Amino acid sequence: MPMNAIEFQAVTHDGVLDIPPEHRRLLDGKAVRVVLVDAQVGSVGGSESHFARLRRVRIQGPTDLSANHDAYIVGERDE
Repeated sequence: MPMNAIEFQAVTHDGVLDIPPEHRRLLDGKAVRVVLVDAQVGSVGGSESHFARLRRVRIQGPTDLSANHDAYIVGERDE
């Protein structure tokens, strides 16, 4: 019976890839196909982290948006 794909992120060390604990029992003793994808491929600037990219995000809104977001969503504040 074919197994569904399982996707997870891991860091290699000394040629070893640790399988997360939640998948170990399912995969124990089974032949698996491993496809490695460099996590940095496709990121802006080559090695820029997701957090670095998020720090560049700029939004506009009222100065009290974080304190009164619910009121803005339901239309109680109209500024």
